[in-house]
Amino acid sequence: VAVTIPVSDDPTLPCLTFRFWVLATIFSILAAAVGAFNFLRYNQIALTTFAFILMSYPCGLLMAKILPSWKIGFYWPSDFLFARGTFIGGSLNPGPFNVKEQTLIIVAASTNLGAAYALDILSIQRLFFGPNQNPNNVGWAASLLLLWTTQCLGYSMAGLSRSWLVYPAAMWWPTNLVTANLLHIFHSDLQQEVVRDRLAVFKKITVLALVYELLPQFFAGYLSRISLVCLALGGASGKLGIAADYSPGRGTGVGIVTLDWAGVSQLGPLYTPLWAQMNVLISLMVSSWIFTPLLYVSDFWNAKSYPITSTGTFDNEFRPYDVSRVIDLQTHDLVVAKYDAYSPLMLNPAWAIVYAAGFAALSATLVHVFLFHGQELAEGFRSSRNPESEDVHVKMMRKYPEVPFTWYLATLVIFAALSIFLVEYWNTEFGMRWWGVLLAIAMAFIFLIPTGIILAISNATIGTNIIVELIYGFIDPGKAIANTVFKTYGFNSLHQAHALASDLKLGVYMKIPPKAMFISQFYGTIIGSIVNYAVMDMLIRNVKQIWYFTHHSPLAIDNHWNAQNPPVFYTASLIWGAIGPQRFFSGQYSVLYYGFLVGAIAPVLTWGLHRRFPGSGWNYVNFPIFFQYWGKAQSNGFANCLVSGFAASLTSQFWLKRHHRTWYDKYNYTVSAGLDSGSMFTAIIIYLV
Repeated sequence: VAVTIPVSDDPTLPCLTFRFWVLATIFSILAAAVGAFNFLRYNQIALTTFAFILMSYPCGLLMAKILPSWKIGFYWPSDFLFARGTFIGGSLNPGPFNVKEQTLIIVAASTNLGAAYALDILSIQRLFFGPNQNPNNVGWAASLLLLWTTQCLGYSMAGLSRSWLVYPAAMWWPTNLVTANLLHIFHSDLQQEVVRDRLAVFKKITVLALVYELLPQFFAGYLSRISLVCLALGGASGKLGIAADYSPGRGTGVGIVTLDWAGVSQLGPLYTPLWAQMNVLISLMVSSWIFTPLLYVSDFWNAKSYPITSTGTFDNEFRPYDVSRVIDLQTHDLVVAKYDAYSPLMLNPAWAIVYAAGFAALSATLVHVFLFHGQELAEGFRSSRNPESEDVHVKMMRKYPEVPFTWYLATLVIFAALSIFLVEYWNTEFGMRWWGVLLAIAMAFIFLIPTGIILAISNATIGTNIIVELIYGFIDPGKAIANTVFKTYGFNSLHQAHALASDLKLGVYMKIPPKAMFISQFYGTIIGSIVNYAVMDMLIRNVKQIWYFTHHSPLAIDNHWNAQNPPVFYTASLIWGAIGPQRFFSGQYSVLYYGFLVGAIAPVLTWGLHRRFPGSGWNYVNFPIFFQYWGKAQSNGFANCLVSGFAASLTSQFWLKRHHRTWYDKYNYTVSAGLDSGSMFTAIIIYLV
C-alpha cells in the first residue's frame, strides 16, 4: 500500500461537479443496461471497472476542454426583494478533470457491474411462474422497490461496519490497489519519472495483451485449455478421465494449463496475497485432483453411476431429476404424494461433499476470526481506536466531515421498513412475511464482520447463500419464491455491504470526502436499478427466444438468447424452497451437517499450533478459505486456471516480491491492470465482430 498509494492530498479538488453528474449518469446507465442484457444472454459483453476508467478519462478531459465556466444553480432560500440565501450549484467547468471526480464516477458506475441479484426473482416470476399465481407479473412499482431495497440495505451495513472493515490499516482490500494505482497513473504529474514509467508500461502491456488474447479467445481456442497429462500420455488419461477437461463426466482437470489471461485472472494472481492464493489453490487441487477421483474409484455413494464432475441433481435411477414431476405446475408448490412416488434428490458424491465444505466454511469463519482477529474485533467496538492500527490514509481523511452514524442507521431503518411494506403488501407475489425481512437482515449482520475481514485481507469471498437458503427452508418449507426473496435479502445485502465497504476503502486511498462517496454510491444504485428493470422488462416482452429457451420449445433457434441464470435460479428455488432441506439433506446426506462441526474445530487446531509455534506459519493456514473453495472447480470454472494461476502467483507474489522488490513495487499492479484491460477489450471486440 505504501508504495502504491501516495500519502498526499489536495482538499481543494472539486468532487461532485457537473462533469461527475453527467458522466456518472451515462456510465451508470451503460453498466446497468449491459448487466441486464448479459443476464438474459448466453454469450456476454465483458465490462469491468477498467472499462469505465478508460472510457471516463477521455470524456472527462474533453468536457474540461470544451465546457464554459458558467455558474449554474439556485439560491435557497430565495428572497429576491431583500437578500439571497445560500447558492446551491457550481461551475460547469471548475477546472481540470481530477482524480476525485473520476473515482466517484467509477464508484457510481461499478455499483451496476453485473445485474442486480433481485433480477433473478423478477425473471423467474415472468418466465416460469404462471399468471394464476402472479396476475400482474409483479408490476413496476413492486419490482423497483424490490431492487432498491435489496441493493441499498447493504449501504447501511457497510457504513456501520467502518470501524472493522475500512478504518484499520490491516483491512487493505487487495483489488483496490490495482484500481487506485491506475487512477493515480492517469492523474499524477507526468514530470515524475515513476508516473511516466508506469504509464508507458500500462500502455504497452494493454496493447500486447489485446493483440495476444486474439489467439486463445478467437484464432486458437485450444490455447485456453491444454491438458499436459493427455499430451504426455498421447490421449485421454485412462478410464477415470482424471485429465481431459472439466465437463461433466469427462475429467477432473488434472494438469490443465491455460494460456488465456482471461482465465488466469479469475484468481487475481498478481494482487491476491500469496498465503491466500495457496489456501485457494491447495483446496481446489486436493478436492479436484485427489479427492474426487478417490470417491469415484471407491464407488462411494454409487459415485460411478454419476458423471464424475456433475453439479446437477439426479433421481434414484441416476437420471437428471425432473422437478416438474413433484410440484403443482400451477402453484409450483411441492406435492408430497408425487415426491414420494417419484424419487428423493440425489447428488454426485463429490458435489454433495461441497455442501458439507460450505457448512464448514461458515462455522470456520466465525471461529477463525474470533481467535485470530479478536483484537481487531474488540478495537472496533471501542470509541477510541489504537492509533497504531489506524490506516495512515484514514488519519489524512480527518479533515473531511465523516458521514454520521445516524445517516447509515436511518438508511437501515428506512429500507428495512420499505422491505417489510413490500413483502406484506405484495405477499401473494412474494410469499414472505415481515419477520423474514428482519431475520434475513439479522443473518447478514452476523456474518458481516467475520466474512468482511477475511475478504478485506485475502480477496477471498466466503459465501453465505447456503446457510440462508437452509435456514428459511427449515422455517418456512414448501415456499419457492419466498425462499428466493429471503436469500436475496440475506445473501445479497451482505454481498452489497462488502462491495460498498471496499468502495469506502477506495475512497480512503483516493482521499474522497465521505459524504461525496455516500452520494455517489446511492446515486449509481438508484439509477442502475431503474435501468436494470427497464432493460429486463423490454427484453422479456419483446424477445420471444428467451421464453422459448427457458421452456425448451422447438422454436428456440437463436442460442444467443439461451439465458443460463433464470433456469438455474428457478431450479434452486424449487430444490431449496419447494422440496426443502429437510428432504434434500435426509437419509445418507444427513451426515453432511457434520461440516458445521468440522469447520468449528479446524481453526482451533491451527490457532493452538500457532500459539505453540508462533514462527512456523500456522497463522497462514486459513480454513474458512480452504473449505469455501473446496470442490469449486466444478462450478466456478477454476479448473482450467489452477496450474497457470499457481505459476503466475508464484512469479508475482513470491519471486518478484521477494527477489525483485523494487520492480514489484513499481510495476506489479500496473502490469495487472494492463493485462486485465487488454484481455477485456479483446473480448469486447470479438463480441462486437
